Amino acid sequence: MNNMFAATRRSTHLIDGLFVNEVMPANLSPPMPTIVFLHGAYQGWWVYEDWQEYYALAGWRTIALSLRNHPGSYTLEDHQFLELQPDDYVSDVLKVAYWLGSPFVLVAHSMGGVVGQKAAERLPELAALVLLGSGPPRGLGTSRPKDLPSGRPSIPDHQQVRRHMFGTIDDADYAEFHSRLVPETPSVMNQTGRGRVSVDPALIRAPVLAVDAEHDRNQFGPTYADFYSGEYIRVPGASHALMLGPWGMEVANAIHCWLNKRIPGFLYDHRPAWYRPRAGSEG
Repeated sequence: MNNMFAATRRSTHLIDGLFVNEVMPANLSPPMPTIVFLHGAYQGWWVYEDWQEYYALAGWRTIALSLRNHPGSYTLEDHQFLELQPDDYVSDVLKVAYWLGSPFVLVAHSMGGVVGQKAAERLPELAALVLLGSGPPRGLGTSRPKDLPSGRPSIPDHQQVRRHMFGTIDDADYAEFHSRLVPETPSVMNQTGRGRVSVDPALIRAPVLAVDAEHDRNQFGPTYADFYSGEYIRVPGASHALMLGPWGMEVANAIHCWLNKRIPGFLYDHRPAWYRPRAGSEG
C-alpha cells in the first residue's frame, strides 16, 4: 500500500558536478510547476530547506542548487576559485536549467540575484524572476563600499555576517548557521556587489519581483521595479537573510501570493487535464 500520508518526496542529484536538492509533493506526478532557488555568497542549497518544504506542500516541484565550490558541488583549487567570473556561476545555473528542460520560476538571493539576472537573459521562457536582497547590476548603484582583497578567498566574518544576515539571533542558532558557510571568491563578489555586471532588461521578459529587507544595505527594490517594470516588497523588521530569519516563512508566503497573481497562465499549464472551470449552470 502506498504511503498516502507522505507529504513530500526528496531526492538529490549531481548535474555536471553541481549538487541539486529536489523536494516535490509526494502524491503528485510531473509535470508540476518548478521553482529553482539560487543562493548568495558563502552559502549553498541548504539555505532554502524550509522554503522547499513550504512550496512542495503547496504543489510545486522545488530545486535548490549549490554553485561550484559550494556545499555538495565540485571543488576548485584556490587559484581557480580566485579566477572565477560571474559568467562561470551563470553557466552553473544554465546547466541546471537545461537539465530541467522546461520553464520555471527563478528565486535568487544577494550575489545570486545578479547571477540570476544574467542567467535570465538567456532563458526566454523563464516564468518569473524573484530577487531577494539582490545586489545591483551596472548603473543601478553599489551594495559594497569597497573591493574585497583579490589575492585570497573571502572568509565570512563571524560578527559582520551575523549583523548583516540576521540583526539579532540566538547564539546557538547562529553558530550552526555560521558553521555551514564556506569561503567565497572575491572576484565575483566585487563585480556583483560593486555594480560592474551589465544586464539588459530587454532580454528578460518574465515578470520580476524584488524583495527588500528593512535592515539591509541592499535596498534596490524600487530601482528594480523601474528597471524591469516590475514590483517590489519591503519586509518590515527583516535583515538580509530573507529566507532564514523569523520572517522567513512570511516572506515565502508573500512571494507565493505574488506568483499566483502574476503567472496564472504558467500555473494553469500544470493543472490536471480535466480542470476546466465552468461559468455556472444555466437556469
